[in-house]
Amino acid sequence: MTTQSICCLMIVASSLVSSLQGAAPPPAKPNILLMVGDDIGWGDIGCYGSKQIKTPNIDQLATEGMRFTSGYVTAALCSPSRAAMLTGRYQQRNSLENNRLAETKNMGLDLNLKTLADVLGGAGYATGLVGKWHLGVGENKEFTPLRRGFQEFFGFYSYETSYTPASLIRGEEPVKEIRRSTVAFAEEACAFIDRHSDKPFFLEVAFNAAHTPLEGARKDIVAAKFADVTDPNFTNSPVNDAKRRNFCALVTEMDEQIGRIMAKLKASGLDEKTLVIYISDNGGWISQGGNNGPLRGGKWGIYEGGQRVPFVWRWPGVLPAGKEYSEPVSSLDFMPTFASMAGTVPPKDVDGLDVLPFLRGEKTGAPHGDLFWKLNDQCAIVRDHWKAVRFKGKPKQPELYELGKDLAEQNDLASQRPDVVEELSKAWDTWNATLPPAFVPPKPATINPTEAK
Repeated sequence: MTTQSICCLMIVASSLVSSLQGAAPPPAKPNILLMVGDDIGWGDIGCYGSKQIKTPNIDQLATEGMRFTSGYVTAALCSPSRAAMLTGRYQQRNSLENNRLAETKNMGLDLNLKTLADVLGGAGYATGLVGKWHLGVGENKEFTPLRRGFQEFFGFYSYETSYTPASLIRGEEPVKEIRRSTVAFAEEACAFIDRHSDKPFFLEVAFNAAHTPLEGARKDIVAAKFADVTDPNFTNSPVNDAKRRNFCALVTEMDEQIGRIMAKLKASGLDEKTLVIYISDNGGWISQGGNNGPLRGGKWGIYEGGQRVPFVWRWPGVLPAGKEYSEPVSSLDFMPTFASMAGTVPPKDVDGLDVLPFLRGEKTGAPHGDLFWKLNDQCAIVRDHWKAVRFKGKPKQPELYELGKDLAEQNDLASQRPDVVEELSKAWDTWNATLPPAFVPPKPATINPTEAK
């Protein structure tokens, strides 16, 4: 064999090994930038099919990273979704199935649970939260961000705040803010990156856009880009058209400020050292301007529009660029995945898993077996391409959809596949039996019947 032949064989062998091993190993202790939108659905983001709103900066994250088409949160509601996102545990294990717990004096996220900030801070990370908390009000400071692992906080405790000058919190002290909240949160995020560019950091930027009050939208954006927009969920409704226009403007402003944060990250030389995630806390709130595209239902509901959300991961050199990932992943996965990236271990009994090996192609198949939902009297389970839905107290029980062929959940197959219904119902009941008794809020939550349909 000639020397040239031997060299060729060595090159081929080397290529095969490289292809089996995947991309270069992730850097140790990378930065983690988690950006969270509020009440934003598939029909509100360009790379998920929005025809009305241009979101070039979020779209760029998807172009340079991975766009998930089965990316889930655990609740179609703000507070419980955020609780699971920060702990890696289904919120029902904390009896936090509703918003009410986080809005009641002397109550909030279970003090016995460790958050992402606790775990990553313990691994040497600088930890910061900018924006919305909604996991405990300020009367009892035990439930505020600085007592839950975050070393820095600038934002608000409750479920909504004004977009125009308002009272916010820095650390644990009220401050009068003159900037628009979306701009203030982006500027504070950029300042955090500047302060901690020399060490690993975990920064959550929890925008209040595009939650109510919609009247806080910038009127110049409305006039310039959305003056003729109508609400796709309603016909001949001037009130809802106005809500949609304001909603579109709020999402546009958020996208502009995400571009600002990304520019800071790149200018700081941290681009390839940082995993960037964009996600919505739940699907669009239909009666308040949100649009979930082809998905059925929205905020407050149990159908896909409530919990299948815009979900993008970007990490140059570590994750493939421009890839669509269709297997189900969950916000529950943040805790074990981030802990592994930081070289530490997550708390015991988390419900998520480390999905990075699946995203890098080092493991094949679907990361998850079953995913579960429970909100008030609504129940659901997703397994593979099947989804079973139940409503307590309704005679027609349950419903069954084949999501791979019926993403809009229009064709109920329960009568045709009773075997699948029985199997999924038993699995959901088994999971439900592991949960503590449901928390009874001091007063009932008001749900618009439109939202769950």
